[in-house]
Amino acid sequence: MILAFANSLFLKLAGFLLSGLLFITGAAPAAPAAPIEAKDPESVELQFSVVADVHMETYTLFRFRDFAQVLTDMASAKQRQDALVLVGDNTMNGQITEYIMLYGLLSRYDSSKNFLMAMGNHDLNQSTYETSAAIRRHNFFLRSYTGAANDKPYYNQMNYRITSAFYDGGLHYQIENPYTFIILGDEDPQEDTTATISQIQLDWLAATLEKALKGYPIFIFLHQQLGHTFAWEWGGVGEQSEAIREIIEQYENVFFFNGHLHRPFEVKEIGGVTYVNLPTLLSGAQTGIGCQVEAYEDRVVLRARDYVAGEWLDEYSFDVYAK
Repeated sequence: MILAFANSLFLKLAGFLLSGLLFITGAAPAAPAAPIEAKDPESVELQFSVVADVHMETYTLFRFRDFAQVLTDMASAKQRQDALVLVGDNTMNGQITEYIMLYGLLSRYDSSKNFLMAMGNHDLNQSTYETSAAIRRHNFFLRSYTGAANDKPYYNQMNYRITSAFYDGGLHYQIENPYTFIILGDEDPQEDTTATISQIQLDWLAATLEKALKGYPIFIFLHQQLGHTFAWEWGGVGEQSEAIREIIEQYENVFFFNGHLHRPFEVKEIGGVTYVNLPTLLSGAQTGIGCQVEAYEDRVVLRARDYVAGEWLDEYSFDVYAK
């Protein structure tokens, strides 16, 4: 705990030093011309950002400049940002220096209420690290930043709290943020970048979904895509794709986000589940693009945004109505 606390302080210091370097190089992030605003500001109940494949790398200066710009754009939101989610390949090689750069910038510029992060095949870096060592490193930095302890590549955040108080002689319940966020993760990376999900993780997923509040959206994040969702040229989720699909299709209002493919933004509904493919944030076909998610009483709105340019991509805007 002492080590994690010390590292947390170090990350904050690194954030200020990195931001100072941005100013020195003349590339300090600029406020966007059109700040993030929900489609219906008076009715939005939840708002968060999702991006994938940051690929933070020690010697690619443009990536940490652009990531600072991305975070600055998110911080400009006129309504509170309830969460920021990174969907894997957050680093290029899973190296300590890359994590310091990533979390240093987060410490300086991220203003979201909650932070969640999935692991990708680059974070696991099978060619260099043992899987268990890569997972420990990932979770150490995540704990240093959020305070949440974990020893696995998967976890959940039941982002709600039920409080009780006596009111007019009866029990009154107040529910805050009744949404479920689930991070899934590869436990045994294969050479073709195919993810392996253990039976233990599958059982955990089923149990976690059973605890979710009925009638509210469920958001699931995994770096690799499930089979038969989006076209790909390299591995996704292996034999466990159909097992995951069978579990999540039992529930309504499920949204499944993946990165990994380095393909344009795409949304599909299969078996009642809404699948969202995220482009590579800082390289690839649609640089700077992620998804702004807005939850309302009757629908979830998925809006692609170029966080570097500070612009909406209106052709990639989808309203998914509650079932």
